Amino acid sequence: MASPDATAADLLAPDGVAFTGGYGRDVAILGLAFNWNFPRAEQVADQGGFEPRLIAQVSYWRGTQRPTEHRSLWDFGLMPALRWTAPGASETRFFAEAGVGVNLLTATRINNDRIFSTAFQFGEQGGLGLSFGARNQYELELYVQHVSNARIKEPNDGLTYVGLLFRVATR
Repeated sequence: MASPDATAADLLAPDGVAFTGGYGRDVAILGLAFNWNFPRAEQVADQGGFEPRLIAQVSYWRGTQRPTEHRSLWDFGLMPALRWTAPGASETRFFAEAGVGVNLLTATRINNDRIFSTAFQFGEQGGLGLSFGARNQYELELYVQHVSNARIKEPNDGLTYVGLLFRVATR
């Protein structure tokens, strides 16, 4: 639980900020993500185990096919995730993370042949990483993300991509 002295700004401030980059079938992705840990996070940081978190991300997708009228779009995502951190007190710790959330695209098409049909999408992500630094305040994660509309409407081309994330703890 939050302390009684915590202000609204303290509660809204993210626990981490991440820079992301990825690539999947003719689409390059650059993004910025924020995460909020749930109250048990301090205990997990010390002992290892499972930790729920909330991740918000904004990404710029740039199509690499030329020529095309559909060169880019923005992706806004919100995903609850579950992270498992290996036990131990070392300055380098292994973790695995997975989540399912929702995404909103600013366009329903990118490149010549990738059609999403709906701006509303679902996103699934799984990754493996290492935290390091004096308080494990830095993280590197390799992840795979899939974004599609779950056949709400056809065509449902979706996009699966591999990404790399660098996260810095903000508190």
